[in-house]
Amino acid sequence: MKAPFIEQQVLTGGIRLVRPTDLRQTWFDEGTPAGTGPLMMASYWDSARTGFLAFVGIGLLVLIPLVLLHYLRFGRVEPRRAFVLYGLLAYGLVALALIFLPFPDDPARTCQGEQMLSTVPFQWVTDMNNNLAANGRYGIAAMVRSQVFLQQLFNVALFVPLGVVLRKAYGKGPLAVIAIGLGLSLAVEVVQYTGNLGFYPCPYRIADVDDLISNTVGALVGWMLAPAALVVPRVPPSDDATAPDGTVTVPRRLLGLAAELVLVLSLTKLVLHPDPRWAVAVLVALRVVLPAATGGWTIGGWLMRHRIRAEDGSRANPVQLALRELLGASGLLTYATVVSPLVDLGRLDLVVVAFFALGAFVDPVFRRDQRGWHERAARTRDVLQFAAAGDRVPRVP
Repeated sequence: MKAPFIEQQVLTGGIRLVRPTDLRQTWFDEGTPAGTGPLMMASYWDSARTGFLAFVGIGLLVLIPLVLLHYLRFGRVEPRRAFVLYGLLAYGLVALALIFLPFPDDPARTCQGEQMLSTVPFQWVTDMNNNLAANGRYGIAAMVRSQVFLQQLFNVALFVPLGVVLRKAYGKGPLAVIAIGLGLSLAVEVVQYTGNLGFYPCPYRIADVDDLISNTVGALVGWMLAPAALVVPRVPPSDDATAPDGTVTVPRRLLGLAAELVLVLSLTKLVLHPDPRWAVAVLVALRVVLPAATGGWTIGGWLMRHRIRAEDGSRANPVQLALRELLGASGLLTYATVVSPLVDLGRLDLVVVAFFALGAFVDPVFRRDQRGWHERAARTRDVLQFAAAGDRVPRVP
């Protein structure tokens, strides 16, 4: 990958100054005009920001399909797999933006028939030495500050995250990481050499064998650094990621809750009184009194074929049912419609609502048993109808 720099290049016939609008890759060093370094970094930051914004948009678009796919495959959202997937998506989009952006504005000025392929390994070393000599700079300190050297260091760093994820998340060995890094880098160079597969009239970045070397080395360096990457989880095998058979999923319970809320609103609006306290009273009757009297059945549970039981499969007592609802859906509705207008906590209302929502509906999405904070506090669980009709219900570990 070669970035769009404003540079001077030492050629056989001497130094060639490159126009700021020329986005072809050449080399520049400390002898270049003032401001080139900041401009280079600005170009990087602009491309990285574009890639990150693309990640935000695409990440939101794939969120619901991802949740559906995980529930179909695992019976829940597997957090480690989702984290690694979104991490790879962010890394990939930012990397692609750094590699291919920005596009040249004027194809006529860019496409002038120049050679855009470099097949000489370690040509960057020769170019760096020529640039340093032309600017009268020598030694290791000058070399590590050379933009040519920094470009190669950037190419190495660009593939380090790939090596880290391949080893830490997927358990790949060094040979596999080298092969994958080389393959991806080769694909990038081919796309660059073909003008983004023909979408641009000509190549505007040099396809360089040194990039293949640097990127592959970067993937291998990432493999070596992977044990220190504590934030990258190991992706579990499917058997360890799947919810146990008979687990009542969060979407299933939400559908039952939605049906009950429709019934509550209909009763309060059409039969009783639109006062929100009536809605809370009806919801408590449906989700505490009714299951206490019927052995755990609610109307939503009856529709979705599941009921509430204690952790060991026995009948949940009224105290357990009341605590479950106090910290769950009924407590959230009570606070939002009755308590909040009275106490007026301002922004703290968002904190309270977030507490209820995270505990009751977000946290259980990622758990194998699909139980929220309110269920764990009340020591209850939902069981499917066929498992509640006399079959032995496994004890929660």
